[in-house]
Amino acid sequence: MSDFDEQPSLGDRTDDEIADFLEILGDYGGAQELRDAGVRPQGLARLLGKPWIHTAHVFGFIDGAKADEARVPIVPASEAECDPSLIGSQIKVTLDAFQIAEYPGSGQHTVLFDFKGRDQAGDEAQDLQYASVLTINDHDRAAVNGVPIFTGLTVPPDGLSFKAKTILVASKGDQALIDALQSAVFQDGLKLMGKLQPALPQLVSLVGGITQNLLKRRKNEQIQIFDLGLDFSGSRTSARLRRGSYVVVQVPGASMWRWDSWSFDQHTMSVVDANGEPAPYNTIVFGVTHSGSSETRSAVREEGRVALEAASPAT
Repeated sequence: MSDFDEQPSLGDRTDDEIADFLEILGDYGGAQELRDAGVRPQGLARLLGKPWIHTAHVFGFIDGAKADEARVPIVPASEAECDPSLIGSQIKVTLDAFQIAEYPGSGQHTVLFDFKGRDQAGDEAQDLQYASVLTINDHDRAAVNGVPIFTGLTVPPDGLSFKAKTILVASKGDQALIDALQSAVFQDGLKLMGKLQPALPQLVSLVGGITQNLLKRRKNEQIQIFDLGLDFSGSRTSARLRRGSYVVVQVPGASMWRWDSWSFDQHTMSVVDANGEPAPYNTIVFGVTHSGSSETRSAVREEGRVALEAASPAT
C-alpha cells in the first residue's frame, strides 16, 4: 500500500495553493483573505482555524460492552485492553458515523470515503479496499449508521492495519466514477470468504485506479488521511484491537488533545464536551464487531465489477 500516502492533503499545501483551490470552489472571499494577509507556507492557513486544514488525527475507543448510557467515555485507543480471542476469528468493520464540522466550499459536499485494510485467510494475506460516496453539509453527519465496510475479515496474530482517506469531489465531470462507487457492491460493503479470493486483487486495483483518477482533477482534493494499526501487543503506545468503536478526530495537533475532556453522545453520534456541545472538528467512527454469518459469500458482485470497469480510466 505504499502508493496510498503519496498524495498530500489540502492542509499540507502552501497557502497560495490553498487559495487557488478555494477560488476553484468559488470561495473568492476566503481566497482573497488568505492572499491579503500575506502568504506564509502552512502557518497562516492553520491560524484561520478551519477544521479541514488540520493534518493530525487522534484515535479514541469506546467499549461497546460498557456503552449503556446516552453519553459514554472515550479512552485513547492505546489504553484499550486488547482481546486475543479475536485472533483467527472473523470480524465485521462498519462505518458508524461520518460527521464534518466544515469542509472547503459551500453547500452540500460530495465526499469519497476510501478505506483500506488487510485480510489474512489461512497463510495468505490480501489487501482490501472499500470506497463509498457520501453527501453531507457542514455541521452535519452523513446518512450512515453501521454501514458495512468489511464483513468476514480474518484477524491475524499480529493484528490489523487500516488506512483511510477522504476526498472532496467538486469536479462535475466525475459522475460516472461516482455512480460506479455507488453501485450495490460498495453500498453493501466488501463481503469476504474464509479463504483466498482470486477476484479480490482485481477489485482492489480497480478501486485504487478510480481513487487516484479522482485525485488528479483540479477540483478534487484530499482532505483527511490517517493510518491506524491495531494489535495485541503490550506496548503502551500502540493501539489495541478489540470489539467496540474507534473514534477518529481531525485536530490541530495530537499533543494538544485529551480524551478525558470529551465523551461520545450516542443519540447524536457526536464527540461532545462536558456541556454536550459537539467538537468543532471532523469526526469518523468505525465499529469492530463479531462477523456472525458463516455462509460463504462472494467478494464482489458481477454488477459492481462491470460498473467499475466501465467507469475506470483506460490504461
